[in-house]
Amino acid sequence: MKKRLLFIALGILIANVVFPQGNDSHKPKNLQVLKFDSIPETKKFMKQISKDLGVKCKFCHNLDDFSLDTDHKKIGRHMINMTMKINDEYFTWEKARNVTCWTCHQGQKEPPEKK
Repeated sequence: MKKRLLFIALGILIANVVFPQGNDSHKPKNLQVLKFDSIPETKKFMKQISKDLGVKCKFCHNLDDFSLDTDHKKIGRHMINMTMKINDEYFTWEKARNVTCWTCHQGQKEPPEKK
């Protein structure tokens, strides 16, 4: 009987480690603009922004705690809101191409000057 209970308890423990239920440590923290439910989704989006701006994660994030706010992160939120608003209000027809960070930044921290 003791072996059976131990086996069941061990099975439950392993299942909780492999398939966590409602574990908030597996969700992104401090997302105020983006509506992602998983860290992989968030990372995929952030990698695209990093490429569009020609920067690494540390440009906007504290690498010890990605959820902490920084000045560049606050600016980024405004810029993401701006592109989302432009896309929602002006690019509404079918197969419209969306505005992204690349549209203006073209791989640079600051958008290039118009000549």
